[in-house]
Amino acid sequence: MTWPTFAPTIALTALSLALGWRPLPLHPAWSARLLLVTMVATALAAASTIVFTTAVFVAGFLPVHAVAAGAQGRLLLDHGPLPAHLGAAASALLATGSWAAARLGIRHRRDLRAVRQAPSQVTGQDRPMAIAVPGRDGGVLVSRGLMRLLDREQLRVVFRHERSHLRHRHHIFSALGALSAALFPPLAVTHRSLLLSLERWADEDAVTDTGDRALVARTLARVALADPLPGPGPHPAFTGSHIVHRVQALMGAPPPQNRFVGPALLSGTSVASSGMASSSLQLHHLSALMVL
Repeated sequence: MTWPTFAPTIALTALSLALGWRPLPLHPAWSARLLLVTMVATALAAASTIVFTTAVFVAGFLPVHAVAAGAQGRLLLDHGPLPAHLGAAASALLATGSWAAARLGIRHRRDLRAVRQAPSQVTGQDRPMAIAVPGRDGGVLVSRGLMRLLDREQLRVVFRHERSHLRHRHHIFSALGALSAALFPPLAVTHRSLLLSLERWADEDAVTDTGDRALVARTLARVALADPLPGPGPHPAFTGSHIVHRVQALMGAPPPQNRFVGPALLSGTSVASSGMASSSLQLHHLSALMVL
């Protein structure tokens, strides 16, 4: 294998980290979409590189005549041998990423089942909290503690925020982002930025529905001060993350709508990212290995 075969993964990783380094000057709805597209493309490119590199590395330890007996084996031998440190690193990343992705899926399924089967565990708590549970039998769960803490207008803010998460299917954004970061750990920085964008998106929807930025900021700050801990499981919670940044953003000017810049930037980035991810798959012959 030559270094140019790693170029798509390196380029996409650099793009994802650059986009996730600091909040983008876009409406959070467009920021979230942009971050998710680059994360998924980067994870696909990285996964294809890691899998193929590991396969080439493992093939180097097997008898040549046995590997060369099949078309897949000959394809792997054409790209070897690999330096030991490179093969070992790819093998470690593959094992770690697979284990992390499996754990993430099991935990997400377990937490979602628990909340759906026993919603009273949330609503009956004295801890002030609200979470959005997706699915046909889902909805917004608000605890007894939150009902006591907030007045009617503030509760309206909470429900508008959580319904925004459900309406825009933010749980899918979050799940795909978490899976991408599990498969390729360097994307953890970008995943945190994605979660911030999702919360900011829901905050701005609450502002649109209530017409009062200060009210949304006060509600968020009050709940965060009363209960600084994150919500349970992977479900979007009202005070899930980045409280200080979100309150500061709400106290400032509204974000630009980006009606033209947002779609154009998203389209361009999607085409470029998917093209690089596709080229990575082709460079590593994964489609050929599965067909042969």
